[in-house]
Amino acid sequence: MKLLHGVVTRARGHSKVWTTVEHFGEQMRSGKYGHRLTRDQYALPNKTPSSRVDRYSIPHKVWAEIAWAYEDEDHTILSDAFCARQREEALENFDLNVAFFSQIPQSDFEDALAEMLRKNKRLKPITDLRTLDGDQGVYVMVLDDYRQAYIGQASDMRARIKRHWSGTKAFDRLLWGTPQESVLSIDSFRSLDTTRIFAARTTLVDRLEAKLVRTFPEDFTVNRIGGGKPDGLRIVFLEAELKRRQLVPRTGSPSPEVLTPPMPPVVARGTAQDILDEA
Repeated sequence: MKLLHGVVTRARGHSKVWTTVEHFGEQMRSGKYGHRLTRDQYALPNKTPSSRVDRYSIPHKVWAEIAWAYEDEDHTILSDAFCARQREEALENFDLNVAFFSQIPQSDFEDALAEMLRKNKRLKPITDLRTLDGDQGVYVMVLDDYRQAYIGQASDMRARIKRHWSGTKAFDRLLWGTPQESVLSIDSFRSLDTTRIFAARTTLVDRLEAKLVRTFPEDFTVNRIGGGKPDGLRIVFLEAELKRRQLVPRTGSPSPEVLTPPMPPVVARGTAQDILDEA
């Protein structure tokens, strides 16, 4: 990593330093979320839903029950109450995942990664993403500080990896399941969290990705679903294969008078769009 330059911007009396670094041959700007994943910049509220809930696609009773989560009758603006609850649960999940990562011995992770590379000789180390420009294949992003890896496929591996770095998971989709089981999304990590990259150029992307995800220990990956492109009937039944962490459970249970209202369908569990994004 090489620091190229920094830019100071000012708005309404506040200053913000934007830095640009060279990482795997790419110039990456720090942007709103910085170059590394931090708790302070995680789960920043956004009142715009990631998708629109069709009021005619769900029962009237359910529509009424989730009204608390929106400011308007059409359910197009998330409420302050929802944002507060979502942020609280997302940060709880963040802390549980970080604690989970810290318990993984570095040597165990290294041994598993070395074994995967030994069995899959087509995976080659990448030091410059530009060498993958326009290439179809399967890639492995290694997050050494977290003892985690992400295995993905793309028709253009360079562009896909850069999207992981520059984008972020929508606020209302940070959780996939409960705070005690949701896997932290790869899109929540930032560019400098990726410390190593391996890639294999191939047109048989579904087969290779599925093999790698299936054989690499799931405690060492932030993949939320199995490998291979989900389509057809697999999407319908994919919830059965969704990955859950066995994180430290919350002690006790809320009493009846403080039970929280139901979450909107888009965040109550993974949606079809989540599935496609994670593939």
